[in-house]
Amino acid sequence: MKFDDAFKIVLDFEGGYSNDPADKGGATNYGITASTLESAKTKGWVQSNVTIRNLKLDHAKTIYKKGYWDVIRADSLPHSLDLIVFDAAVNHGPNTAIKLLQQSLNSILKSGPSLVVDGIIGPKTLTAVKDVVSMDHNMWLQPNALVRYLCIDVLMNRVELYTSIIEKDKSQERFFKGWITNRVVKLKQQAGL
Repeated sequence: MKFDDAFKIVLDFEGGYSNDPADKGGATNYGITASTLESAKTKGWVQSNVTIRNLKLDHAKTIYKKGYWDVIRADSLPHSLDLIVFDAAVNHGPNTAIKLLQQSLNSILKSGPSLVVDGIIGPKTLTAVKDVVSMDHNMWLQPNALVRYLCIDVLMNRVELYTSIIEKDKSQERFFKGWITNRVVKLKQQAGL
């Protein structure tokens, strides 16, 4: 998937300005938190006078591309997996998204050495992804069956993550249905799984 297409899909999940007092992320606009915006300003991605309230779509697009898409190396991931890991990066942070991917790769590639679940998408993680793609091409299964399975496994890891968030803080339970319905289920559909 191309970045522009993935950006539009994730932006639909995130929406515009929000400041729900129960949301641990605080005030957000296009899914961008105040701390993410400050980091983007420090890196020179966004002008210093931009605030959460006056954040423009172009600012959000720059932050999504440089702070999430590029960090997770989405251009190196197969179709559908790029969108799923990208959305996880926006929702949970890039390191957590990569950890979810690494956990799923470990569960699929049990015969080889396990990846260290460190949240860094380096050569070993990318090689593991290529191994799944290669296995897909060498099997008689439906085309891309293992990549589809990998995508679904990452989504299931997200469900477990959402559950653990609620177990740690019951006040977040009110978001669970939305997280599952609006993130996991719709994302699965958008990814064509």
